[in-house]
Amino acid sequence: MRTNDLLRLSAAASLVLFAACSKDTTSPSLIDQTTLTTDVASSSGDAIATDVYALNLEEGSWGALPAAAMAPAEIMGDSLSWSYTRTCFDSTGAGVACGTSAVRKAAVHWTFTGIRNDTAENGAVFTGDVMRSAYDTLFRNFTAGTEVSRTHDGVSAGSDTTSFVGPNVTRTYQEAGTDSVDAVVFNVPRSSFPYPASGTIIRNVAAQATFKNATETQTTDIAKRVEVDFNGTIVATLKIDNKTCDLNLLTHRVTNCQ
Repeated sequence: MRTNDLLRLSAAASLVLFAACSKDTTSPSLIDQTTLTTDVASSSGDAIATDVYALNLEEGSWGALPAAAMAPAEIMGDSLSWSYTRTCFDSTGAGVACGTSAVRKAAVHWTFTGIRNDTAENGAVFTGDVMRSAYDTLFRNFTAGTEVSRTHDGVSAGSDTTSFVGPNVTRTYQEAGTDSVDAVVFNVPRSSFPYPASGTIIRNVAAQATFKNATETQTTDIAKRVEVDFNGTIVATLKIDNKTCDLNLLTHRVTNCQ
């Protein structure tokens, strides 16, 4: 066989071998960015709805403030374990007994731990093992001697482990989250206005995401900003990446992400 023919056959064989090796060593990524965003929206929405529940407790069973009674059916209870401390002040800044009409401001520190379970918008069942701590300052707002609203400002931080079980892939997130409560206002009487009238809670999440199927495991590090804006109704607006979703403050469920 001529030298030129040998060279051509050798080159063709090399191309076939290269293509075969490339095909064998390349596998599709388990990590889908849309799924990842939906997962974080679901777990973060649940966390922020839990924040709102804690703010309600500060006025109701924890704080026993006047006109704080909430319609029980309107606010979802929680299976988490709670503990808290609070200090109350009058209009001059002097300390007073909490739960009295003299209270104008309350500083609250609360912690909670436990397990949360729900279903994400993509249908995956998720379980969250949570441990969080928060500081909140509550201000009572008066007009002509009549209380008209209460404003909350504060921060919370926590470490959560959230798992989503899908039909083929299980996703686990080791999350470090920080929530900022910015001028979240509840109108009074609370029994008539169970949901925040205005304000925002922003959650910044840093996490390691692990996607695992029957044969392989892949991980990636992520950082997400989640914003929830309140409008006085049961459904608040949740924003993540370029998507806008609905957050039901009663069920903690995130839906209709577009």
